[in-house]
Amino acid sequence: MTTLPTYIIAMQKQGILLPQSTVAEIIPYEPLQRVEGTPDWFLGLLGWRGVQVPVSSFEMLTVERASFSLASVSSASLVIIRGLNNQEDLPYHAMVAQTRPRLVELTAEMLFETGEVPEKTETVRIRFEDDIISIPDLDYVEAALQNILIA
Repeated sequence: MTTLPTYIIAMQKQGILLPQSTVAEIIPYEPLQRVEGTPDWFLGLLGWRGVQVPVSSFEMLTVERASFSLASVSSASLVIIRGLNNQEDLPYHAMVAQTRPRLVELTAEMLFETGEVPEKTETVRIRFEDDIISIPDLDYVEAALQNILIA
């Protein structure tokens, strides 16, 4: 049985799954540099290891009219994700997690399709344990970020 080390990342309403290989680092939440004239889902820039990393709210990018809030700044994390496509222009980006992500060893047998239609930012919604969790479409997220950064 093949296992995949995967982070379960708590968002405001539901969680997302990210393979450990896509996550560069998880750090405590810190204030971000706001960028004027950007959409609400673009939370700002994070100075990380000498790189300016764009930070998004997955929920606000997924659902129009969603709002962003942290249950507790002290328990929130920034998940730094390796860029998948155009690494020269977007080597990293980040998402905000409500709590420190949990690393689990997943097998295909642990996941069940829900049959729900995924949102534009999701590849699929699955059931894991008692929760509905999204597998994000990182291609979509990266394209949205690049549209902001190029403008």
